[in-house]
Amino acid sequence: MNPPESKKGYFEELTDFLTFLQNLWGILAGISVFFPLSNILLHVIPLGPYGTNDGVFDQLAPNLISTVTTVSTLFVVLVTFAGRSQFQDTRKRRAMLQKAWLSFGTGLLSLLAYLVLHQAYREYAWIPWGWGSGDPRKLLAEIPLLIAYGLFFSLLTRAFMLLGMVEYFGTRKTHDRSNQPNA
Repeated sequence: MNPPESKKGYFEELTDFLTFLQNLWGILAGISVFFPLSNILLHVIPLGPYGTNDGVFDQLAPNLISTVTTVSTLFVVLVTFAGRSQFQDTRKRRAMLQKAWLSFGTGLLSLLAYLVLHQAYREYAWIPWGWGSGDPRKLLAEIPLLIAYGLFFSLLTRAFMLLGMVEYFGTRKTHDRSNQPNA
């Protein structure tokens, strides 16, 4: 029994797109998807449990934060691919590029917010605010940190995915036209 034509087209497009992801844009998007996990190893962005160097997380485990962030970035990849029909209109190319820039800029602002919140939490939570170890009020700082951290990676991934899909569908349209016989 053959799958419905629309499903077959979806899987063929997904396979073609996954093949495309092997180029530069795909590599960049792939790196941004897995960067939250690699950050645990590389320590590029401060993310550690309380008591370690630059560690502030007392209520939320860094592994939980990395896992939630990675799942979110994978979700962004699939949602972006699900909206692939809008990339096939060449008139929307400029709008997609603007969305990519907006995602990239907002992602960088999210990283900046994370770093500022992290430093403020590190400096003020224990002595000035009187939050001791295990104090549930620490979630008031840790949840915004989780959100800012996740937004950075998700928006960075979205920016690269948008650029990759604009390039992919632009190349594919040109390729499809060159394969059509002249009438």
